[in-house]
Amino acid sequence: CFQRTPLAFASTTHRALFADRVVELPATQVDSGPAEGWMRMPLPDRDPHPCDYEVPPGEHCSARCPGCGPPWYAADSACPANCAKAFPGLPSVASADPRLFPDPLGGADFHSFAIEDTLAVPSSLLPGEYVLGWRWDCELTSQVWSSCADITVV
Repeated sequence: CFQRTPLAFASTTHRALFADRVVELPATQVDSGPAEGWMRMPLPDRDPHPCDYEVPPGEHCSARCPGCGPPWYAADSACPANCAKAFPGLPSVASADPRLFPDPLGGADFHSFAIEDTLAVPSSLLPGEYVLGWRWDCELTSQVWSSCADITVV
């Protein structure tokens, strides 16, 4: 999954792809340190319960997401929760502050668009079949999402 050949971003912008339009968004890229080369999601988190917790044995998460109920109980190890209720002492609002991180898409339904980034393929990479891997690290929870795609370099 390109672990031996990390790919750099080829642009300093993201593209929000809607069915009827494309919106360019400025990118925030990490330029140094252990996360060098990573790019931040261009949209703020407005989730009222951005924390998660592991449900105690014998109990199940009450979230109503696909796969969260029987027979899979997929959210039992990362059940969504209001941060302040699940972890007393935290602020009552843990989402992004709109004064500091305004929403560049004006609150558009996140199901109505996709975010696109462009990568630079090194000229030294030989043509052939590859597997491209990428991951998303959640900013406010312990979740890490990963995915792969078969690609052909010509």
